[in-house]
Amino acid sequence: MLKITRVIFYVILFFFIGDVFDLFQSKLIFFKSFIYYSILLLPIPMLIMELKANCSEPILRNAIPTITLVGLLYLNPLKILCHSEPWKTKQVILINENYENHKVEIQSKDNGDLKKTKRNTEVYYLSQYFYVVLSEDYDDRNFIGTNWKGIDSKK
Repeated sequence: MLKITRVIFYVILFFFIGDVFDLFQSKLIFFKSFIYYSILLLPIPMLIMELKANCSEPILRNAIPTITLVGLLYLNPLKILCHSEPWKTKQVILINENYENHKVEIQSKDNGDLKKTKRNTEVYYLSQYFYVVLSEDYDDRNFIGTNWKGIDSKK
């Protein structure tokens, strides 16, 4: 049971860190909310199970849930829940002619009571719902690739 919980915890931690640092994004509201709620709730039972397990296990296994819990408390759980909303594409500005999954978009996000934020990003779609952010503050100078065509499609 503990090994399964460890694997689930590390997978959720991987997706959470990827989302926080804009390495890997999802457009699925359910998936992103599941990751954010799980990262808030899972470290406590994980830490309890690790402490009840055999004390001869490496101390790193106790340290990772503890560091995660302290980091979450430092970041403020309410702010974390406000950021569980995925980015929504408002407008596609450019599409790479060689790779149709490589786009420049205007995206917006509602952060609850904090505010509504917009960003101009260069993204590469892995599938319809998952993408990688290549450049968060896109402007005309930082092209990754050469052949672009302009699009004015609003979603």
